[in-house]
Amino acid sequence: MDAFPRLRGLAGPVVAVGSMSLTAYVLHIVGIQLLGIEQLPGSPLHVLLGFIAAVMVCATVWSRYVSRGPIEWLMTKATGIARHVR
Repeated sequence: MDAFPRLRGLAGPVVAVGSMSLTAYVLHIVGIQLLGIEQLPGSPLHVLLGFIAAVMVCATVWSRYVSRGPIEWLMTKATGIARHVR
């Protein structure tokens, strides 16, 4: 993004999702289970686009207040203990 600073605003939602990709994956799985989508025949395009839009909006809003996703934060805390093990 340093080479193309004008594109930074357009890439913001993609960067936000990238900073919380594990959380996005987990939310997709939870959403599929809650909505019962696994029983649908095939993969409807509107469902895919809905998931993409929802994750991009949630990640963009989240990244305005916190630097990483909640599961990424939890993993950092959980694995931070390993620094002290020799």
